[in-house]
Amino acid sequence: MVLSIKLLLGSLFRVHIRYIYSRGNNYYYQRKIPRDLLHRYAGSSHIKVNLKTNDLKQVTTQVSVLNKQYESTWASLRNNLELKPSSVRGVAIKLFSQFGLKTQPSTNEGSGTDQFVDTLQQKRDVYAQGDEDAYLNSSLEGFLDPVEVEALRLIKEEPKFRFSDALEVYLNGHAKKNNEKFCTYARRACNRLIEVIGDKEFVQIVRADANEFISKELERGSKTTTVERHISVIKAVFNVVIIERELSQTNPFMKLRIPGLGEDSKIRGTFDFTQLSTLIHECKRKNDDVRWLLALQVDLGCSLSEVTGLALSDLRLNVGLSYVSFKPYPWRPLKTKSSTRSVPLVGVSLWAAYRIVESAKKGQRYAFPRYNNGIECKANYASDTLNKWIRSLGIGKTTHELRHTMRDRLRNANAPKSTQDTIGGWGREDIGDAYDLGDGLNQLKGWLHKVVIRD
Repeated sequence: MVLSIKLLLGSLFRVHIRYIYSRGNNYYYQRKIPRDLLHRYAGSSHIKVNLKTNDLKQVTTQVSVLNKQYESTWASLRNNLELKPSSVRGVAIKLFSQFGLKTQPSTNEGSGTDQFVDTLQQKRDVYAQGDEDAYLNSSLEGFLDPVEVEALRLIKEEPKFRFSDALEVYLNGHAKKNNEKFCTYARRACNRLIEVIGDKEFVQIVRADANEFISKELERGSKTTTVERHISVIKAVFNVVIIERELSQTNPFMKLRIPGLGEDSKIRGTFDFTQLSTLIHECKRKNDDVRWLLALQVDLGCSLSEVTGLALSDLRLNVGLSYVSFKPYPWRPLKTKSSTRSVPLVGVSLWAAYRIVESAKKGQRYAFPRYNNGIECKANYASDTLNKWIRSLGIGKTTHELRHTMRDRLRNANAPKSTQDTIGGWGREDIGDAYDLGDGLNQLKGWLHKVVIRD
């Protein structure tokens, strides 16, 4: 079904405009995506744009521009199977950047613009083949490929603030803007939205887009909690940009409902006594840096990234009460303020700490130089290696489940929740304030001794 509106102007003129409909005081552009390209739009079936006007002259102009833009994009997609709808604009930008040109509001030098236009003009000459009428009346689409048409349009087009631009505003002002892992995750989440709705103008993104994003993400098999995390990133982008640009619009990603949220979550398991005993025995038998890494986790209840990113000086031995200090570093930040903590070393974790310090080479700065170079903490590499080794022992668990196991061990020993939270770095961000070095560490050590497995 093709949307259109027939308008009677006076008693003589009737205007027929395709692909629009009215709602309230505004007109909207809506056009169906060609069937052969539907799979390239992550399941979206229509292009929808709020024209933000009820002036018919402006509506007619905008519809003409949008038709040319999307028809050009669709031609590009058919000619290049590697393109995505959101990347046609990027390819066009790369094309004219070869001539030293940039989109508005940048000022382009005349020589670069002339060279770019001359290149396109040559194509027009070839197309016309000396026919003056063909030369004068040919449309751009007749002699330029779709990417070239898009490039020419972008040079002349007044700049629009798109969602991808909003993402950069969000990242550039964020406290973690230099954290590669944080930025990569934020870009991944936002690019998922762009795959569904395209790189729309920021103010054009509405509640329907947000709900469509949820539907498409669930259809592609994403877990509900994963969708929730992605939405939290996108929501934060909107919150920041609305404030920074003093926009009056509401955040379309606020208070979204995700069907069956959490119902598809996998319940994490924990290591039982026999499995922990096997793990401890095998770590001591192998007695290498990879196993020391795992052994530290066993009786500390920390995450793998926390222990992988330790500096050698964080292992405080022979100081009356041996402990490990978890603090943020450029190569390995911590999740929250409560993640900064000191935890006594006991059991197999104490054994591993001594092995690490005793085996350290002169000038060694990091506890695990295999996975830490001071620039990047490669906890994922360690995780892959250790999880594979754990499976080889006939134990169907992962290193992350050691963290949940410590929570259960402490709970079963009737340790107060505040103690559990302090050891694992969970809970309120000020929970660790109740525990200082000295008496605080002695209390924590007492509880950890109650859960130590002695082989």
